[in-house]
Parts: sequence; structure tokens; C-alpha cells
Amino acid sequence: MRLLKILLVLVVLVVIVGVACLWRLPADLGYRYGEKYFGPLALTGVRGTIWDGHADGVSLFGNDLGELDWTALKKPLLRGDVVTDIRIKGGDIDIGGLLTRRRDGAVSAEGLRFSVPASRFEPLFDGKLQLLGTISGVLDEATWWNAGLSNASGTAHWSDVGAVGEVEAHFTDILAEFTSQPDGSVSGKVRDDGRGAIAVLGHFVLRPPMLDGEAILSARNGDPQTIETLRHIGEPLPDGTSRVVLRGRMLHLP
Repeated sequence: MRLLKILLVLVVLVVIVGVACLWRLPADLGYRYGEKYFGPLALTGVRGTIWDGHADGVSLFGNDLGELDWTALKKPLLRGDVVTDIRIKGGDIDIGGLLTRRRDGAVSAEGLRFSVPASRFEPLFDGKLQLLGTISGVLDEATWWNAGLSNASGTAHWSDVGAVGEVEAHFTDILAEFTSQPDGSVSGKVRDDGRGAIAVLGHFVLRPPMLDGEAILSARNGDPQTIETLRHIGEPLPDGTSRVVLRGRMLHLP
């Protein structure tokens, strides 16, 4: 009986020491062991602990996003989920919200706020347009599992909208809503806020990382100067409107 009590005490001590070590496990050590699970996400300058840490650099498919701060929630670990409140802050990017890696390997996002300069989307136009303004919004929810995206929904808001090509054009704010489709894609509708001389109405389909979209631009009040401006944006149509086509990768991939 005495031997059993000693063994029990030793087990309790081992558990306490193990928990204490895990509680203070350095983030860089945890990242080195878990790097293979990060896929295309890479971190540099990792410090802090696995519960509260910081990375001087975070990149996705080689695209620099800025610095990363995170706080891991401990209670979800009891059911095998890793839930982390993240904040990515770069010179022109701001992303924050909850990411969850479930025990089945799926990664989900909840309430993920984002703000990026519109210029990040210029590759979709093959360098023919310089985009102005900021695109911000909220990814209400999304799940990435087995190389597929599902349960995605959210909204986006493009403010201080402008495009510079053959001419420089400015628009009122552009709004978008998007949601997942049964085939694994994400589709959305785009429209202007109704206050500007140029009306915008379009749609897009995202099949990560590819994005395809189309928008029709028209002169809301029939103003001749606005119609002339539209002739230099996108593809002029016989009815005086102009069609803008998006097609390409959302990110530069190797």
C-alpha cells in the first residue's frame, strides 16, 4: 500500500511538472515542432509562449503579411480543439479574429476582421489598373478542410474607391456580400452605395486561390462626361456602359 501511495504521488508530481512546462513552453520551440502543420503559413522571429506569443513576420505562400500576435484559449483544448485569437498587423494589412484548428484537421475562422489596400488586388487586372482605396470587412465564418472551403459568409466594403489607367476615375463606396456554394466555391454580389455618378453592379466567384468576376459600370444620370470616362475603363459596350472583368490568383503563389 505504501508503494502504491508513493507511485501515486510521483504520478501527480510528473503531471504537475508536465503542465507547468507546457504552460511556459517557449513559442519558438512549439513552432519548430509544429511547423509541419502550418502548411503555407510561415513565421519568423517567434517569441513568447505557445499561449501568448508574437512573430516578427508572418507570410502566406511567400506573401508578407506583417507581424502576428496571438493568444491561445485553454478551455477548448479539453475537447481537442486549438482556438487562437490572432492579430496580424502590417504596414498596410490589419487582420484579427478567432481561428480554430479542430481535432479532425479542419481550420475554421470566426469573426475575422480584415483591412487591406485595394492595390493588393492589382494583379487581377494584369497590371493595367492602379487601384486606390481600402477594402475592409468581416469574414463571419469559414471552414477550410481537405483543401476545400465551406460555410463561408461575410461582407466587404471598399472605401475611397479609385482606379488609374488611361484615365483616373473615382467612385463612391462599393459593397459586397459573399457566401459559400455547394460546389465548394464562394460567390458574391457587388454594388455601389447609390450615391455616385457611376453605378456599379457585379458578381464574383472565388475558387481558392482563383478569383473570377465581372462588373457593369454605367452612368447613373446619363452625364456625357461620365459616359466618356467609362469608355476608358474596362470594355466599352454598345449601350454606353462598360464591362470590367477580373480573373486571376488572389495571391502570388510559387
